[in-house]
Amino acid sequence: MLKKGIAIKLGLAMLPVIFVLLFIFAIAGASMMSGENEVEVSAGGCSPIGGLNQEKWSEGIEKAGVFKGKQNTFMMVARKYGIDPVLFAAIAMNETAWGTSKAVAIKNNPGGLMDAATGMATVKVFASLDEGLDAMGQTLHNRIIVDGLNTIEKLGNVYAPVGAANDPSNLNSNWIPTVYSIAEKLGGLTMNCAAEVGSDIKIVGDKMNYFDAVLQEAKKYNGWSYSWGGSNPDVGFDCSGLMQWSFKRAGINLPRTAQEQYAFTQRITANEVKAGDFIFFKGTYGGANHISHVGIVINEKMMFDSNSSGIGYHDYQGAYWKSHFAGFGRINPK
Repeated sequence: MLKKGIAIKLGLAMLPVIFVLLFIFAIAGASMMSGENEVEVSAGGCSPIGGLNQEKWSEGIEKAGVFKGKQNTFMMVARKYGIDPVLFAAIAMNETAWGTSKAVAIKNNPGGLMDAATGMATVKVFASLDEGLDAMGQTLHNRIIVDGLNTIEKLGNVYAPVGAANDPSNLNSNWIPTVYSIAEKLGGLTMNCAAEVGSDIKIVGDKMNYFDAVLQEAKKYNGWSYSWGGSNPDVGFDCSGLMQWSFKRAGINLPRTAQEQYAFTQRITANEVKAGDFIFFKGTYGGANHISHVGIVINEKMMFDSNSSGIGYHDYQGAYWKSHFAGFGRINPK
């Protein structure tokens, strides 16, 4: 888990003013990219491939004014502060009319941060765009991680509250759908967007005798963010950590990593798979053949796992997961 950084004091009372002022430019920027006045958003705004869509991510940022070439900077700052790079970039694009506003072009300020030295009367000037992005990332960390405003809706209700006295033209009502729209242009959110899935997820065919107990435990963390190296509720879960923890609650001890869990299980064919078996993937990081991800099979389409889009139900039949598929596994009955 990332340590909570020292907050950049951006008074909540000032936030509506800041975002109303900058939002005038944001509407123009969003319209330029979409060519539409109405925004259509898919459920949850999640990346359909379960992670960062590199093609859309790079393409979107390359078209974004002063942000051109800053893909890695967004990624590094997001990783540093434990926030979704897509959400981070989407808000920056919204606040700067896709990297073209004077605040970002002249003052290197991508987030509308105000200068405490002037009593919050002027926009803060940063020495470089990287410095401005870092400051914005820290501020978003404080709002998302510290304050728990971990969805676009929650952030919008603070940053651009609908009906605010200083928003007579109701521009704030556009903040949430516009950020969603930009996030989708960048490939979709990768954190805090795992959809709640209930009775529409059907178990088809047989299931392992431990399946109900394992899934009951795993579902307690549905919607949680992915946590690299995490293996318990205190710090969160990565993919293999979630499997190890959930299976242990059902009385089954697993090794720690996805690679070790792959070796611990026996290979089975798709025709043999039951709910509760493992599904493994390779090359999502590390070498091309490195077993890098694991989930538990729910049915012929869905798995439950922890990946960069969060903990929850995910479609393993999508193109991304198919391209990294390594095989199914079953606990070896020793």
